[in-house]
Amino acid sequence: MTNNTAIPAIDRRTVARALDEVSRYLEFSDANKFKALAFRNAARRMEDVQTDMRTFVESGEVDRTPGIGKAIGPMIVELVTTGALRYLDDLRAQYPPGILDLVRIPGLGTRKIGQLYEQLGIGSVDELETACRESRLASLAGFGKKTEQKILEGIEFLKSQSERFLLPRAIEAAEALERDLNVLDGVAQVIVSGAVRRRLEVVTRIDLCVSAKAPASAARSAIEGGILEQGSIDENGMLTGIARFGIPAFVSFCKPPELISTLFISTGSEPFVTAVRMRAERGGFSLTDKALESGGKKVALGSEHALFSRLGLAFVPSELRESAEPLELERAIQLIEPEDLQGTFHVHTTYSDGRATLHDMLASARDRGFAYVGISDHSKTAAYAGGLTEDRVEEQRAEIESLRASFPSMRIFHGTECDILPSGEMDYGPETLSRFDFVIASVHSQFKTPRDEMTDRIVRAIHNPHVTFLGHLTGRLLLSREGYSVEFDRIFDEAAKRGVMIEINGNPRRLDLDWRLMQRAIDRGVIFSINPDAHSTGELGNILPGIWAARKGGVGPRHIFNTLPVEGVEAHFKRRRAAAATEVGPRARA
Repeated sequence: MTNNTAIPAIDRRTVARALDEVSRYLEFSDANKFKALAFRNAARRMEDVQTDMRTFVESGEVDRTPGIGKAIGPMIVELVTTGALRYLDDLRAQYPPGILDLVRIPGLGTRKIGQLYEQLGIGSVDELETACRESRLASLAGFGKKTEQKILEGIEFLKSQSERFLLPRAIEAAEALERDLNVLDGVAQVIVSGAVRRRLEVVTRIDLCVSAKAPASAARSAIEGGILEQGSIDENGMLTGIARFGIPAFVSFCKPPELISTLFISTGSEPFVTAVRMRAERGGFSLTDKALESGGKKVALGSEHALFSRLGLAFVPSELRESAEPLELERAIQLIEPEDLQGTFHVHTTYSDGRATLHDMLASARDRGFAYVGISDHSKTAAYAGGLTEDRVEEQRAEIESLRASFPSMRIFHGTECDILPSGEMDYGPETLSRFDFVIASVHSQFKTPRDEMTDRIVRAIHNPHVTFLGHLTGRLLLSREGYSVEFDRIFDEAAKRGVMIEINGNPRRLDLDWRLMQRAIDRGVIFSINPDAHSTGELGNILPGIWAARKGGVGPRHIFNTLPVEGVEAHFKRRRAAAATEVGPRARA
């Protein structure tokens, strides 16, 4: 008898997540330390694969990909061709279903989770919280009263972040749902709306608008097709349910002439929509999710630009619709566009904790059309990340020189992500720093430092004449770690005064500087640089989330350093190095 069950399409992210899940289960046992590392490295490799997964396995590319190995390669083939992985299923069966939730608790590593399960049978967040409150962890080796308290604090933080999703994952879920809706009979157009369209960095749901000749029929077809888990249609005809990754989804159906008003209302935010509706009423219009009306007649709208124009308003991009403030502007707002960026900085390689070689990172940057790229591996104190000693810096510099001829169309800048030490001093001395084209100064330690002390620490780094950029200013990790506390206005003032740029870190888990602070920085004269914090060729794409964040902060191209052509960047770095030499000279003689 033939099995006609359709095998779900498997993409690289699905494969990477499966391999990463295997590594986490294996990390629960010390005996599997190196095996777990192999699966984690393979997961990272898969994130960078650009080939379609079916082609990847059928062409044999899976066997030729470094970091996959003879044991893991067949598992990838099995997952892609069958839609399942028996090895992962067997591991899941060995542990309670809630044990992986413990990984999300800040400060609780997988080894300790394994210890808790083996010795106390703890396999869920609720069980762990109860054990901490009953002081049952204090008797375990490596635990104690302080550990219990930190775990309880971590659980509270986790609860506050539950049912929230990072923007890239929400976009992936929304786009998958968009594809599914587009194939329904009678559907004319599908547009992602809501917080995802507004590019909010963390969302609780995804929203879409669907125009169809028969909206009710299209909604029923979506239900019958099982497009959403737990799908249902409410009294307003909205389809609700659970999309990919467990994200709640809300789909509004309308007729084609109603799409623009439906899209506008669905995009939000509520304060912005309310303010526009009030403006409309003052002008004699009525705005609903079905139409813009004037004198009882519907106004034909071909775009949202037309909607704003009819209401006498300058168009407000969706990213800026979190409040009503942009409505006070009398002209259109120019925001940064992807094509405005000429190059980028903050790129790691295998010299420190990157997952791709210097050559491969440069080749990927070139293939993405960058006119320049800045290599910036970690400094020596970051031993956990393979930070470079002064000798290794020279090795890297020599390799960059040897590779320049291979990349004639792209300028390669040699920099460093240099640790700001607790004292505020830089991790390298002036002689080493002076030889870099640029220096990214970042805090990677002692995040609990009091606000005044942390601010002093960063300001002292700003005053180092060799510092070019401040990296991920607050150190936050979305949904897992709050940023350290600093006096932002003081840092912005000092950075502007010293000509030190502040990074907009495009790593989707960072997006640091927070978009809510960007206008305050601009008002004080700060210039930004959008950087990917890339540790792999795929992560060079983190430029795009960085652009989303900048747009959400209302930032235009004139406030972004890496919109400059290569000649402007070279001239700026040359001036900075010359000024630093002049400033350091008297200090050295003193």
